Amino acid sequence: MLVVVLIATAVIAILFQNGSGEAMRSVAEVRHPEQIVAPPTSRKMIASYYGPGLQGNRTASGEPFDPQEYTAAHNSLPLGTELRVSYGGKSVRVTVNDRGPYAPGYDLDLSLAAARKIGLIEPGTAPVRVVVQ
Repeated sequence: MLVVVLIATAVIAILFQNGSGEAMRSVAEVRHPEQIVAPPTSRKMIASYYGPGLQGNRTASGEPFDPQEYTAAHNSLPLGTELRVSYGGKSVRVTVNDRGPYAPGYDLDLSLAAARKIGLIEPGTAPVRVVVQ
């Protein structure tokens, strides 16, 4: 699919060149507005947490997992992305340093410390509000 998009983008760019070979409009200008989507500022996710049993294991970022740090795992956000995660009137700032969760229906795995700070230990999983910082 990526190849098709790249080919289509190249064709559009060629079609909008003037006689001198300079593009009359940028590719972004000829795309349909509905294709240009800004990332959401706030999103509801289902979060869980992972903890002491994985301490010291390498995360996707290469650093050892420390359940006492404010970190999170997400399947697609870039490693290093900082998030503000809110639940029950409390919030915590975490850094995405791992991939997961791998259980269906979950969007975010928090470290033990992050889950404890927002009160997610008791329920174990819950809907949270996530803002990319």
